[in-house]
Amino acid sequence: MFRSKIFYLFIIIIAGGLGYYYFSKTTVSTETSYEFSKIEKGDITKVVSATGTIVSKSEIILSSEISGKIIKVEKDYNDNVSIGDILAFFDQNPFQIGVKESEAAIEISEATLKQKKASLLKSKAELNNAVSTKNGAISNINDFELLVNNLKKNLIRQKLLFEKKIISVREFELNKLEYERSIFQLDNLKSVLLSAEAVIQSSQAQIQIIKAEVEEIKSLIVQRKLTLETQKIDLSKTVVISPIDGFILDRHISVGDVLGAYQRDSIMFTISEGLEKMNVEIFIDESDIGNIKVGQPIIFTTDAYPEKKINATVSQIRFSPIKEQNVITYEVVASFENLKNLLYPGMTANVDIIVDKRNDVLRIKNSAFNVKLDSPSQKEKSSNASNWSSGQDGQSNMREIIGKLGMSQEQRGKMRTIYPQLGKLRESLIAQNQPKDKVNKQVSAEFKKLLFNILTSEQQQKFKELENSNPVKTIYKYENNNLIELKVTTGLNAGGYTEIIKGDVEQGNQVITKVVVKQNKKQALRLF
Repeated sequence: MFRSKIFYLFIIIIAGGLGYYYFSKTTVSTETSYEFSKIEKGDITKVVSATGTIVSKSEIILSSEISGKIIKVEKDYNDNVSIGDILAFFDQNPFQIGVKESEAAIEISEATLKQKKASLLKSKAELNNAVSTKNGAISNINDFELLVNNLKKNLIRQKLLFEKKIISVREFELNKLEYERSIFQLDNLKSVLLSAEAVIQSSQAQIQIIKAEVEEIKSLIVQRKLTLETQKIDLSKTVVISPIDGFILDRHISVGDVLGAYQRDSIMFTISEGLEKMNVEIFIDESDIGNIKVGQPIIFTTDAYPEKKINATVSQIRFSPIKEQNVITYEVVASFENLKNLLYPGMTANVDIIVDKRNDVLRIKNSAFNVKLDSPSQKEKSSNASNWSSGQDGQSNMREIIGKLGMSQEQRGKMRTIYPQLGKLRESLIAQNQPKDKVNKQVSAEFKKLLFNILTSEQQQKFKELENSNPVKTIYKYENNNLIELKVTTGLNAGGYTEIIKGDVEQGNQVITKVVVKQNKKQALRLF
């Protein structure tokens, strides 16, 4: 009984399988279609996009040059000013007192100088008198010395005559008295001479002292006059005036503020020359800065007027690098006319710098180069060196570079170390949430730098030639219900279009931009 049940169950399963096979069958068909685009004439514009800040063409930050208290403010925000207009006043009293004190000190010093000069004249007169006295004394001494010698000789003779009783005692005594009187007078003259010499020495010393005092007072007067001039200048600075024509962009002071001279918190006003002509300060990544040139046109919009496009021109490229989070940027300044003073300093500008442009050229959508059909040529690579530096497809790129540049075994060994470095750099930039195009540009720049370190000068030149050559790419033209594979030499690529420089194509040709493959499933009923 049990075996018969198993047998019937087996018969049912086989019958069901045969029934499924005979009564139904699913078929799959593939349908291929194409999307086309026309080759057309038009403009291609390559731009570098960045953000910037609108600033005044020239701003003057007016800081305090003196220490003092603000007692009056004459100008406020947005007020127009001209050169020489009064902006504010410091308290002048301390400065006026300082000027008066210096003037009084100068007067006192000048009076003292006059006294010293008078003393000098007096000392010089005393010196002259002493010199005259000395000279007279010397002359008298010489005369009296001669007289004394004569009287002495005469006294000796008189003494012999007295001893011989030829002359009287009275006569001898008179001769003797005359001799002694001459000696006394000679001694007096010598005393006068000594006194005159002492007066001369004293006068000379006094004159030197007075001369030194006169010079010291003169120096003091000069110093005090300089101090007075400085104080007068500081007094003039208590009236704050505008150094330029413009308007008050920012006022940093109020009445009662106490400012220090040349300190960080001593800013009083920020004055702008005007809003008619302004600048945009733009920060450009190092991978893009090579495309920027002075004179290039730019177009920018602002958040305040997002629909209004404003034209400007690159006026300066500043060479000083700015490094932030391992990213190098350079500051670029563009000038523009601010019509109707619509834009204000500090606004954010969304900038497009036009670095290259082609007008009225044959152009094709970039998607036409992404079409992959079964063709041997699809396995061929472009000979343009710019494809090598993306840091992707490392092994194939490396083989192509080695073949094109004829690198030695040693160079090949060094070449193998480049792509791991580029991979780490790419991962680091992606981790920093950098945009894809910015990542590719920085990786490309690093690739060139590392590659050039191992190339000879001839190889470097060869690389530049390959890099600057126009790449040849494959497209598919649709003509007379046939797909025709074509090679075209391409040029500028921007804005979703690529310039066609050379190739068997013309305006209006249809080219494939997308291949669409659909799979259709169909179930058929079979009765037998």
